[in-house]
Amino acid sequence: MLRFCRLSLISLSCFALLASSVIADELEDVVGEIPVSASETPATPGAAQFTPVDLSFVNYRIEFMLVVLAVGLISNYFYGSRKNAELSAKWERPIAEVLNANFSAVGDGTRVLEWDSAADMLLYASGRRHCKFVQGHLMLKARQDPLALLNDLVSNNQEKLEVEVVLNDDEIKGFVFAVVPRKRAKAMLRDRYDVSTFAKIVNNDTVSSKVALLSESADVTTQILDSGLDVILADEDALLEEIVITDVPAEKPESHDFKRQKKLSAVLRLPEPTVANVAKFKQAFEFVFYLVDYVAESISLRPETTRKLGKARDDAFKEFARMAEQEKQDALAKALAEKRRIELQEVDKMSPEQRRKWEEKDRKKQIKKEQSKRIRRVK
Repeated sequence: MLRFCRLSLISLSCFALLASSVIADELEDVVGEIPVSASETPATPGAAQFTPVDLSFVNYRIEFMLVVLAVGLISNYFYGSRKNAELSAKWERPIAEVLNANFSAVGDGTRVLEWDSAADMLLYASGRRHCKFVQGHLMLKARQDPLALLNDLVSNNQEKLEVEVVLNDDEIKGFVFAVVPRKRAKAMLRDRYDVSTFAKIVNNDTVSSKVALLSESADVTTQILDSGLDVILADEDALLEEIVITDVPAEKPESHDFKRQKKLSAVLRLPEPTVANVAKFKQAFEFVFYLVDYVAESISLRPETTRKLGKARDDAFKEFARMAEQEKQDALAKALAEKRRIELQEVDKMSPEQRRKWEEKDRKKQIKKEQSKRIRRVK
């Protein structure tokens, strides 16, 4: 299959280059032509003038190459879409088996995977202990799009399944823990607010050197690895490539009233769908939901660890507390300014004697307010 994709890309690229070359030659011919005026063209009196139509291939090279290119692109689109449909059908069965064993409501009741594009499918399931729902994204190579497929081949992008489990807040301890391929560790520390703010890379000899552990507590790291994750990560060919457990948003919030959700997300690599690989994938996918139960039922942090995690969040969220206080002060100042505006409008309607009395009363009020401010500053 990979050989066919590469040959298709090479063929289409060659056709595109050849078409460009032909167009360039035609343009050179047009530029090089010398127009001949009608007066210089000999004509036979009384004879009808006919221009013969030359239907030779040479005169229609551009059109021919464009037609071939269009046919190639259309054929590749249908072939790539059909190939992805076949692959998705092979992966849908183990995915459906795992989801149906763990959730009471899976998909729309008829299908587990729903097409989002010719190379992407979505999944959703709900009705399970310790979590609210799971949503996922099956990403195949864009075989129907030569440019996107070329990018996948050059970048060595793997086909994968991404899932995100939204956990029950009152059943899960709040912490940040992540397992990623070591080559992606720095990017995760740079791009994710939760990981960069609370976690750091930790060393552990029980896992493969190809993966990196990021955690904010040694207590958390030890207990999660004891779930059996250490055995999975010791396998250098493991399909479970990424795990993130967090109670903080992945992107830095822009306001103090941000929504905090506890989540467990995972990325599983999709190998060739052989019988052995499908069984291995199913086992790795089942472990994700076992980990949901383990985190809810078996994680028991020491009191000092819990206090440390809470303090880290209080310190990190001080900025948002200041934002909340500033918003409160701005709202109060706006309300007072509006009240003052309405009051001045009423003053404009008063008689001169009423206005004089109001100004005297307002002057005393302002003096009293200034005195109160000075007293507070002295204290």
